[in-house]
Amino acid sequence: MLFRHFLKDWQLLSPAGQVLVINGFTFNLGFYMLLPYLADHLEHKIGISGWYVGVIIGLRVLSQQGLFLVGGTLGDRLGYKRLILLGCAVRIAGFTLLGIGQTIPILMLGAFLSGFAGALFTPSSQAYLASEYPDPHARNKVFALQSITSEAGMLLGPLVGLTLLYIDFAVIGLVSAGLFSLLFVIQWRFLPALASQKTRPHTDQAFWKQWGQMLTHKTFIHFVLCSSVYHLLFHQLYIAIPHEIRVVTQDVSIITWVFATSSIMGVLMQMPVSRFVAAHLGTARGVGLGMSIMGSSYLWLILNTPWLPALPFILCAVVFSIGSMLVFPLLGAYVPKFCSPKELGSHYGLYSCIGGLYAFIGNISTGWLLSSSTVDHGWIWLGLAGFGTLSGTLLFIQIRRHSENTTPL
Repeated sequence: MLFRHFLKDWQLLSPAGQVLVINGFTFNLGFYMLLPYLADHLEHKIGISGWYVGVIIGLRVLSQQGLFLVGGTLGDRLGYKRLILLGCAVRIAGFTLLGIGQTIPILMLGAFLSGFAGALFTPSSQAYLASEYPDPHARNKVFALQSITSEAGMLLGPLVGLTLLYIDFAVIGLVSAGLFSLLFVIQWRFLPALASQKTRPHTDQAFWKQWGQMLTHKTFIHFVLCSSVYHLLFHQLYIAIPHEIRVVTQDVSIITWVFATSSIMGVLMQMPVSRFVAAHLGTARGVGLGMSIMGSSYLWLILNTPWLPALPFILCAVVFSIGSMLVFPLLGAYVPKFCSPKELGSHYGLYSCIGGLYAFIGNISTGWLLSSSTVDHGWIWLGLAGFGTLSGTLLFIQIRRHSENTTPL
């Protein structure tokens, strides 16, 4: 049933839409094949100290999140296809260096290139997809399809990487680079240059003036500041959940079950949930409810079940996934309502950049609170639930008002 619905929706996509939806799977397959095992490889196989491991991992995050705006702006000016191809080429180099590198300078270069690649192709991929589907309902559906394939890549990536790890970590790096090489060829061959960018006059406006206009666009900035709470909540899956699992259960295998639960739910339920939102909730209520559910999922961690230690974490993953499926495609599909088509890349870039800043600050803050011996962890979960509810409420109010006062671009 689910496969049949997916196949039906897939057949309705344009050729460019099909390539971009495949991107979601391949990007995450190659990414999660390598990144979950990188820190352990650096510390235990190569013998790099923990501080340098943190620097290398942090450099990858910083080069991606901090340069999203640059990548998006370049996509608007040079063409989305060109930036997607460039991003793939840069990631091929980055993952190859991370796989075979043995010295800190080489590994740092690989980390920077791997992150910068994401900053190049992610905003342009989102902007191309939004431009290809100007109708809001079709756009919501295609972003949901891309979410499914991304979840599938996130689920399979660590499993493939774990299998290859028994051979050698260098094989993981080379196979990951090979996937992006294949994706480069597919996009070069089958992804057409966006028609509107061929006929669109090139803007002579300086990029800093364009950035200034975005930063002073109060409605857009309000949306970004509220919606970026999604990234703060999402990245706790990588910080707060593993830490709490180690503290409460000492069984790190539960971490795998949490991610598997989240990914499997995303693959199986994303389209039914998106259809339910379209038929019964609408964007405003879908986003408001989804953000609130995501935040409230962490309240399950207050539950103490010595007879089944994994239960609170699995329940948290289930509820979190439901909220994420409600809100994630809607947020990405809503950005075009704030700008003209020729500025989509820049707006997606700023949206992702601020989201990354939220994730960075959230990770540092949560990590500090979790490591404190004087802070009851229940307050942390209540705080995350409060952030989700506040963000959901503000987004519901803004989107409802914005939808009433504007027409889709």
